[in-house]
Amino acid sequence: MTLLSRPETAPDASSPPLVKLKVKRSHRRYRSTRRHFRDRERAATRRAITAAGLYRAGSVPSLSKAATACGSNAAYVAAAILLIASENTTVLNRVLAGHVPLLAAAREIRRLAELVAAYRKASAADRVQFARAIGPSALFDNSLVPAL
Repeated sequence: MTLLSRPETAPDASSPPLVKLKVKRSHRRYRSTRRHFRDRERAATRRAITAAGLYRAGSVPSLSKAATACGSNAAYVAAAILLIASENTTVLNRVLAGHVPLLAAAREIRRLAELVAAYRKASAADRVQFARAIGPSALFDNSLVPAL
């Protein structure tokens, strides 16, 4: 008795012939990570950054349409917009390289992006008022010295 025969009935002329099926099995247990990267950049992150650029330029009317146009999703595009707005190229490069997940980096960098946007939007008089409000020594000691 073979594995493909029916034990309860004997084969006769009316029963259909048994066919051996070939099952192609991969020797790998997991998929290759190469398909996730193109030119040493995480492909999903690159698509999200491209969609974010389209949306910020006004080429596409909505976030979801920009995501669809680039093969991404709205959450990734929103995270990419935050990363671009933060102007932190170090974090952006680490995300593109796949060292840091995009959504996790966006959660961490949200306040920095808002602070950079507010600074860029403020006039010179507003910046002077800000420095007077928190004190020049606090601004220097807490912001400039750690950056040096």
